[in-house]
Amino acid sequence: MKVTRLLPRALLLLVVAGTLLAGLGSGLARLGWQTDALSRNWIMIHGPLMISGFLGTLICLERAVALASRYRWSLVVPLINAAGAVALLLIRDAALAKSLLTAGSLGLVLLFALMLRLHPSRDVLIMALGAVCWLLGNSLWLGGQPIYQVVHLWTAFLILTIVGERLELSRVRRLTHTTETLLVLTVVVYLVGVALSVINLDSGIRLLGLGAVLMAAWLLHHDVARRTIHQTGLPRFIASCLLAGYVWLGFGGLIAIWKGAVYAGPDYAVILHAFLLGFVFSMIFGHMPIILPALTGLRLAYTPTSYGPLILLHASLMFRMAGNLTLTLSAGQWGGLLNGVAVVWFLVVTMQMVFRSRTDRHQDQIGGYCPPTP
Repeated sequence: MKVTRLLPRALLLLVVAGTLLAGLGSGLARLGWQTDALSRNWIMIHGPLMISGFLGTLICLERAVALASRYRWSLVVPLINAAGAVALLLIRDAALAKSLLTAGSLGLVLLFALMLRLHPSRDVLIMALGAVCWLLGNSLWLGGQPIYQVVHLWTAFLILTIVGERLELSRVRRLTHTTETLLVLTVVVYLVGVALSVINLDSGIRLLGLGAVLMAAWLLHHDVARRTIHQTGLPRFIASCLLAGYVWLGFGGLIAIWKGAVYAGPDYAVILHAFLLGFVFSMIFGHMPIILPALTGLRLAYTPTSYGPLILLHASLMFRMAGNLTLTLSAGQWGGLLNGVAVVWFLVVTMQMVFRSRTDRHQDQIGGYCPPTP
């Protein structure tokens, strides 16, 4: 890969990594693990930092790279969003950050519009609807709405991006028109709930919870991961991440149906972290061995140690959820700390896979040889 192409991507990935680490730090501050002045300033930006800053920039970069050969200007979109993430970290007044992140989300909607024109399909449409949710959420946040009122729009952005990608990859199973239509209907139920949550939080959360349960059921039944879990090496690891994530998606939906409107506190944390940690981060763990080579050209050699952070993530999240549901503060705090350890451990393992690829011609090497992926 040419240096002129790699350099802006590398800089963006540095911002992504820095935003992730800062987001983890702000999360620990919210749990009471950090009490310094800087951490106190970051407590209120944990959600926007992780969703719009870290994940928003990463998804913008992924889509921009996919279109860069045809539209070179597409890399401007993740650059704008990354600037918003940095502004959110460094400038106490969030007005500039909100404006830049809203502009970044608008840019992502435009990128998906181009993708729809080039490749009109249901999977791209679902991902595009997720980007629209992100734009609406950022716009409402920019307009002064509280985070609890817009966070489900942000969450929809991530969930629908993943669901659209899984629909695309599940077509290797030759899904019938009826099967695809069933998924679209579950997405419609979920989206109606998300939209309703803006004007009626209680009814909206319960309905989006139902949509999440239905999407999880569809994915557990129809995703190609059901087959690749029986393979070995990297395909089995990815499938393990996916299937575990779908369980968390369904669990989060059930809690949303049960609890309804929550504005803060343990129940609020259970719903959001089931979706964002249990589902979204499990997907990140599973897809990172594929995404990183595509973005950077780096080779990765799979190692079974990848299961370590995955197991810790889910075990610590279950411990944290139990603490939240039983109002056991210490369990929630320790579970949250171990969640952060799992994410950092995964970053270390990813770097280990990069270094290993340089010395070990392993069968499950991503970059040169690309193994079958779920």
